[in-house]
Amino acid sequence: MKFRRLTKQELEPLAEDFAIFLASNSIDKKLWDEMKAERPAQVEESLDIFSDLVFEKALSSAKYLERVTETEIHCYAFHASQAHLISAMSLNGITSFIDGNFSETLQKMISEQKLEFVQGTKKYTAQRELEMFEILKTGAVLSDGKLYQSLLALL
Repeated sequence: MKFRRLTKQELEPLAEDFAIFLASNSIDKKLWDEMKAERPAQVEESLDIFSDLVFEKALSSAKYLERVTETEIHCYAFHASQAHLISAMSLNGITSFIDGNFSETLQKMISEQKLEFVQGTKKYTAQRELEMFEILKTGAVLSDGKLYQSLLALL
């Protein structure tokens, strides 16, 4: 398996897509019910393949990830052959990026010189989507890139 199996909760909104996936593999409801009853390994394999397809599609069309904690912001832009990271870290360790007005908090910390920026670029050592998935496992989420662009403008 390339990524991970989708949870039951993640699969529920994709029920129609999963039915189309099964149909494209010549598996109708009768055969699916038979597989669930008699060939659980084949069911597991189908779920794994579908999960990989969902992750692959989502990540191939995504460009930005972000992870925000109490004292740090990490924004990633994933380009064709490399990723760019911009991190902003509270120097006093007491500011919360999670609560309150985010933009106001950033501006205040910059004016008080209590914010450190770090940026870097990394060429992919694995497939782009796999690198993205590894960062997602650390608590990052897909993003529209607005926060990344805001931090980039501050550098």
